[in-house]
Amino acid sequence: MSLIDRKPAGRPPIYQQRAWTDQQLVAQGFQYYRPVKRVSMVRMLPPNEAPKIIKTAWDTIVAQAGYMIAYVAGDTLKKSLDDYEPRPIEPRIFAKTYKPWDEPSWKPSPTEKHLMELGCKPYYKTAGVWAKKLKQDTYVQSIESSKPTIAPAGAWLCVGTEGEPWSVSDEWFRMRYDQAGSSVSGPR
Repeated sequence: MSLIDRKPAGRPPIYQQRAWTDQQLVAQGFQYYRPVKRVSMVRMLPPNEAPKIIKTAWDTIVAQAGYMIAYVAGDTLKKSLDDYEPRPIEPRIFAKTYKPWDEPSWKPSPTEKHLMELGCKPYYKTAGVWAKKLKQDTYVQSIESSKPTIAPAGAWLCVGTEGEPWSVSDEWFRMRYDQAGSSVSGPR
């Protein structure tokens, strides 16, 4: 069984959510990467703001009410919440893969304080991902996208705990996952 849906001749394959085995992932060139422990500023998307349409460099994703939205604090204060590069996380997946920030000596940066004033709370990701750096443009159907989009060569294709694929830039991936700790097997 392939990790990807095969389309009629002439159409490229599409990575979609499914129950993939470790062996299938390894056969497709994926490795398991552990998360770097870092603060993620997150808030639940309230019904009056849903659906939320988020444009990334190569995708348009839609978050529904109840989705958790993670924001990139960065170093510069922004005018509005959406200027902090929002990323949606399906609520059940968030509950399984994130925990409240637990470092007692943590002092929020000015941007983290601003995000807290806007309703965010600090969390960190506990689950790693299966991922591979793309050598060619690849179709990916994330759970928040209405249709497959093309992730460019050089991006990372990630597969999460529920078999959900998504793609991110090289910079984004390297900041969040331990490159030295990669392996060909992950927890299931």
